[in-house]
Amino acid sequence: MFSIKDIPFTLLALLFSLQLIAAVPTWEGMNGRSSMGSLIPGASYIEAKGPVSSGSSTRHLSVHRAGELGNLSIISNTYEPPYFYISQNQLWLLVNETTVYPVNVHNSTGIHELPMQLILGKKKEGIVQGTWRWKATSLYYDFPGGKSNNGLYFRCLLESGAFNVFMSIIPQPPPQNCQMMTLHSFIRNHMK
Repeated sequence: MFSIKDIPFTLLALLFSLQLIAAVPTWEGMNGRSSMGSLIPGASYIEAKGPVSSGSSTRHLSVHRAGELGNLSIISNTYEPPYFYISQNQLWLLVNETTVYPVNVHNSTGIHELPMQLILGKKKEGIVQGTWRWKATSLYYDFPGGKSNNGLYFRCLLESGAFNVFMSIIPQPPPQNCQMMTLHSFIRNHMK
């Protein structure tokens, strides 16, 4: 049974318990994942620079419609643009905590005069010998033997009325209905 003699010991135990609970950090007011970019270090949106980026709004690498797989384009985003990152020489689009999709390079010689097109897929496919990398803030695609797109991409209007993203490892002026551009991750400036 409980006696009056046990009160000091009970109060002392309660006091130590409260101190222990108060010492555990809770990080109140902190959201550990305040943005999609915080899920994976280095993940950020990719911004297009060049004639394609003229105007007051920034333009980003994205899919034509959020949540859809397929051809990548340069979109003037009114919402938060998607996040991308490079892991094991592959460029990935970060969808959420459990889903990422590879950015694939496909042979487009049958549909366009530029030989390679960027397409978002569920698995790695298409031209798989190349590697993605950052050079400062610029996105590069390299092939074995030292061939590279040198960070140059093209936004091209197709007969369907859609703008898609293409590239080439052979330097050339923009074909008709295409704009030359470079793609950048400016988070690269802030990472050590």
